[in-house]
Amino acid sequence: MLGGCNFKSPLSTVTPDNLSSAGKTAPDFSGTVEYRPLRAGAKISTLGIGASALNESSAAQIERMIAYASEQGINLVDTVMSHFGPAEAMGRALKGRRDKIMTQMHIGVTYPRQIYTRTRDLNQVQQGFEQQLKAFDTNYSDIGLIHYVDQPDDFVRVMAGGILDYAQKLKQDGVIRYLGFSSHSVDISRRFLETGLMDIFMFSINPAYDFVPVDGRLKLSEERRQLYQEAEKRGAGITVMKVYGGGRLLSDSSSPFGRAMSVPQCIQYALDRPAVVSCLPGVRNMEDLTGVLAYYIASPAERDYAFIASAPHQDMNGVCIYCNHCQPCPYGIDIAAVNKYFDLAQAGDKLAKDHYFKLRRTARDCTYCGECVPRCPFHVDILKRMREANEFFGR
Repeated sequence: MLGGCNFKSPLSTVTPDNLSSAGKTAPDFSGTVEYRPLRAGAKISTLGIGASALNESSAAQIERMIAYASEQGINLVDTVMSHFGPAEAMGRALKGRRDKIMTQMHIGVTYPRQIYTRTRDLNQVQQGFEQQLKAFDTNYSDIGLIHYVDQPDDFVRVMAGGILDYAQKLKQDGVIRYLGFSSHSVDISRRFLETGLMDIFMFSINPAYDFVPVDGRLKLSEERRQLYQEAEKRGAGITVMKVYGGGRLLSDSSSPFGRAMSVPQCIQYALDRPAVVSCLPGVRNMEDLTGVLAYYIASPAERDYAFIASAPHQDMNGVCIYCNHCQPCPYGIDIAAVNKYFDLAQAGDKLAKDHYFKLRRTARDCTYCGECVPRCPFHVDILKRMREANEFFGR
């Protein structure tokens, strides 16, 4: 997600505040936007809007951003956000455009006191979804995703606790058109796909997550490659989150490849994976949005990410790429997930802290036994990372 990450747009800066100034207009990308099909003939723009950090803009700016995106041909908005304040402005922006913009709402999200939290309480799940429909001033969502399932015990709760039944009923009643889920886990995603019920899912895809060390080089993870192919085989589309790896990939100093990737390179990489229909970077303002849409006018050379294939092993030393080679932890800690949410939170991802505390075990449970350390192919100082994460998140 882009929220909290500062990157330079390849275009001159355009903000909502100066759009109405004399001679100032937002770039025109209409006619360049690309689309991909979903089941039943729906076509989705290959780029959409992630709303997680929209609270950094004013209501007027949010309305203008969504109107502008729609005018350019962007037709997908993911609505999960760290703070629910922007929802009414988004609802006003969608009014009159509801047939032109597809919403991707999440089932299992609620906003007590306007602050995001994930829930598995069925009553709260229902109230949270109704809260979203009301705030966005609509009686349906094109896509309904069972929200953020990464752990086996959580998957069981979703399947046996009435949440899947509720989601299926929403689809049966036409309150959602497409049923899916969101996850960062290959195993959980495969389990959902095996139900045969999923039309679409949201998954974190970028090279930092996809590549693992093999014979001193980085190669695409076989299990992730197989997941993308299985999704394509089943006709389940993928919408992409974390396309910039929480911003890490956009910086020379934090990229696990030893050099920064550009926004077009990150987007192209994700769109090249099987079954991917759309990327949904989080945007904070018009500059972020126009920077994302500039992908459509980027040249093939600007989109090319081939350098990843030759990234040497030593470039990755000391950097966690969440490959899980350190597992199993004798205390049940998902070390990769702790590192991922730690990195995302540091990069400004406003949902990462809540996700971290939803883990069954956190850095607080680490005894610093060191069993994970010799298994790490990148020589990450895991014990130091656990201490830092525990200090960063507190409790």
